[in-house]
Amino acid sequence: MGIDGAVTCFAPFHNINCPQGFLYFNKKAELRIGVLPTHLSYDAPWPVRKVPLRCTPHFATYHLESKTYCVVTSLAEPTNKYYKFNGEDKELTVEERDDRFPFPAQERFSILLFSPVSWEVIPNTKMELEEWEHVTCLKNVSLAYEGTRSGLKGYIAVGTNYNYGEDITSRGRILIFDIIEVVPEPGQPLTKNRFKMVYSKEQKGPVTAITHVLGFLVSAVGQKIYIWQLKDNDLVGVAFIDTNIYIHQLLSIKSLILVADVYKSISLLRFQEEYRTLSLVSRDFRPSEVYTCEFLLDNTQMGFLVADGDKNVVLYMYQPESRESFGGQRLLRKADFHLGQHINTFFRIRCKMPENFADKKYLQGAEKRHITMFATLDGGLGYVLPVPEKTYRRLLMLQNVLVNHIAHTGGLNPKAFRTYKSATKLLSNPARGIIDGELVWLFLGLPTSEKQEVAKKIGTKVDEIADDLADIERLTAHF
Repeated sequence: MGIDGAVTCFAPFHNINCPQGFLYFNKKAELRIGVLPTHLSYDAPWPVRKVPLRCTPHFATYHLESKTYCVVTSLAEPTNKYYKFNGEDKELTVEERDDRFPFPAQERFSILLFSPVSWEVIPNTKMELEEWEHVTCLKNVSLAYEGTRSGLKGYIAVGTNYNYGEDITSRGRILIFDIIEVVPEPGQPLTKNRFKMVYSKEQKGPVTAITHVLGFLVSAVGQKIYIWQLKDNDLVGVAFIDTNIYIHQLLSIKSLILVADVYKSISLLRFQEEYRTLSLVSRDFRPSEVYTCEFLLDNTQMGFLVADGDKNVVLYMYQPESRESFGGQRLLRKADFHLGQHINTFFRIRCKMPENFADKKYLQGAEKRHITMFATLDGGLGYVLPVPEKTYRRLLMLQNVLVNHIAHTGGLNPKAFRTYKSATKLLSNPARGIIDGELVWLFLGLPTSEKQEVAKKIGTKVDEIADDLADIERLTAHF
């Protein structure tokens, strides 16, 4: 973690004003006295701070203009009520049972604002949603607004669904909030931010995913994807398209929208503003249980990373000039990797640019490359990073040599484990194309003689491999 450049020398330092601290000289030859914050835990590879919420968090998003986090939470409460269908409409039924009867729990959702300064809930911002209403998606969306220089303004968009039961038609709401600044209450500086409801209306079906494209709002309502324009605090329909089974994620870059279906893999849509049309560009024909997806950016190249129900990560690309893509109708599978854990969320972040970037032989084009970070349901964190062809070839040869050179953990072969796994038999071969970082990093822990032997086998120097690994480490050292 870089604070103020290169550290020339470093020593522990402990006195009454600086408990368990340290001294160091930076590259400007200034002496700095530092101490690690006490509220962080340093047992994990990254420093960790736990913030107790006393409820279940579901979604979190950052609102840039107000520098606050919007969080959706829920509390489960036992209930003795339920809705049943009486032929025309739903009616509320109350069950009277004795004290020993275990009543089912009902989730009660609420939306609140969090301050990243003190990591506390901002007072008087908690908004309770209606009973039986579940939040299905939350996003910070940039919608067209005349009052700003860019013509866009950040709003918090929420999609909900009323869970009444299987025999009652599912409906949901789209909620749009603006976070406004007000005069804070005396002695409570955090209360300067408040929610302001901009729009709230019931839709014809459950709102399952939400995003924005070119200043318009995109929402998945039931089996359709709608594009809306926010005008005078009302949503006006612009375009729509029919989809497959259940859309649970929407992502956009410029005019392209990436759509994740819970069973039918991913599709790529394009919105043309001048014609106000939404059209299907390309899709993956194989059925796949998509857990989550994200874009993978490398300069002018763009791929689509998908995490599936078989614990794999798959990279798709849109290449209409390729023969296998049937003129661009089909997304091509370019790489796959078996992670062995379900990935629940991805996010993208630009590569970290060190200070001495100009005079280094860093991986070419790194300033226009993005790291795609992921988090798994087993509590793991990791990243996928595009690397140049030369680096990839060197690390691939290193990986192939290390598979045979290093003793396998528990006698399990890393190459076999990392091969794409599927419950249904595939007609094509696995694409591979992703280096196993955990295996390659073991090279640095080998004895010097073994390092030289491995480097000699692949026709390179130990320093070159170490430089490649150090470059990747530097570009991704955000945390």
